[in-house]
Amino acid sequence: MTDLRILLGQRLSVGFDGPTIPDEYRQLIREYKIGNVILFRRNVESYAQLKKLCADLRTLILTETGLPPFIMIDEECGSVSRLAHIAAPTPCAMAIGATDQPENAYRIGKIVGDELHAAGINFNLAPVLDCFTNPDNSVCGNRCFAGDPEKVAQFGLQYIRGLKDAGVIACGKHFPGHGDTAVDSHLDLPVVDKTAQQVRQVELRPFAACIRGGIEAIMSAHVVFPAMEPDRVPATVSRRVMTGLLRQKLGFDGIIVSDGMEMNAVMNLFGIEEGTRRALDAGIDVALICHSAQQAASASRYLANDCREHPEKRAEIEAHYRRIAACKAQLTANEGSEADFGSDRQRLEARHIMENAIRILHAPEGKPLPELNESTAFFGVPALAATLANDQVFLDAAALCAQAFHGVSGIPGAAPKTAVVFLGRHPDTPRVTEAARKLAQAGTRVIAVSLYTPRCLDFLPDSVWKIAAWQYDRLAVDAVLALLRRRAL
Repeated sequence: MTDLRILLGQRLSVGFDGPTIPDEYRQLIREYKIGNVILFRRNVESYAQLKKLCADLRTLILTETGLPPFIMIDEECGSVSRLAHIAAPTPCAMAIGATDQPENAYRIGKIVGDELHAAGINFNLAPVLDCFTNPDNSVCGNRCFAGDPEKVAQFGLQYIRGLKDAGVIACGKHFPGHGDTAVDSHLDLPVVDKTAQQVRQVELRPFAACIRGGIEAIMSAHVVFPAMEPDRVPATVSRRVMTGLLRQKLGFDGIIVSDGMEMNAVMNLFGIEEGTRRALDAGIDVALICHSAQQAASASRYLANDCREHPEKRAEIEAHYRRIAACKAQLTANEGSEADFGSDRQRLEARHIMENAIRILHAPEGKPLPELNESTAFFGVPALAATLANDQVFLDAAALCAQAFHGVSGIPGAAPKTAVVFLGRHPDTPRVTEAARKLAQAGTRVIAVSLYTPRCLDFLPDSVWKIAAWQYDRLAVDAVLALLRRRAL
């Protein structure tokens, strides 16, 4: 009979701090036989370091559990990237969708997949299959390909194919849908008050399409759907949703992964131990505990005690183990090399797609962009992590562009002939937007650039040129610079 620790250890994926394996984490693996790991930017310094870390994790976990680990990471593309500081920066999903060319989703998925495979990472927690139907959504935003479920499905399938062709497992998220929420589940519990029919027509369609397309893993959402879960608990801990809907109705037979179990949407209700137990009982195969070895150890003890108190659960636990083991038997060996990681070719391809994604959404009376020169004022908000899923990027687009055009940086005291304003998801955006609006009223020709979703541009008058650049990073800012140089000089 398989050791209970082995059976339960495969049901968890645990993160840690730092670029090497801490002693505390090694002890966690040895004592509780944890079978999987999740990496973040805090674990990544360089290609050589990352590849060695993944090799060390594989050796440790394979030795202790008898199975290779799922080495997981959130490398969605664009705004949520753990590797952008050392690999090829990529356009976000919304930027890819804006190109209206699904093959671009494949191309970015293949770039990301090749890089992950080259480093030894075999399980990507991407793509986002949520539909961006709520413009005030604070957690998904530009991580979504689009609002239309058919387009999300089309682009999601191509991104998945790119990952699969690189030998990496794709994990669509966040089931049954996080796109129509106005609450970030990292912070609180979102509720989507839609009818079951409305959910089927929008939220479920990309997931259903990708299940038919052979996706190997799906991540749950910490979101309440009262129409499908009358007990009003998050989908992650709902057997009606995870087993009844996802497994039985939609026919998904791959790996179900939870969103992070330390997120407030679950922690505030149940705590780590009971929350993890409820998630596994609901049908989750692998629960993510992203930050704490102590919490993972506590959850492991709790799960083992629960199983001993309820021996009737063992058959289902063994079934989950067999599903995980079967998936791991298909993992490909790491055959990549540094040539597949952040190469000039990959960077150039991603840059071209980003440049093709930039859109002039509105031009007053159809006029071309005005000329920029040394008297042009550049101002706006600096980069800020849009959600807790994002990593912080330190960048000031206005200062960078002012330098490129030898212009003036900062909100001008007097109305200049031309101004360029950069907007994003930032607490200072309303003040900066108001400054741009007043300049436009005073006769300044204002070019407004959104470095997040186009929602940022809705509060400016039609006398303003409005450009969608989708994400706040150097890749997008350089693409905006290329557009301004091409169209304004």
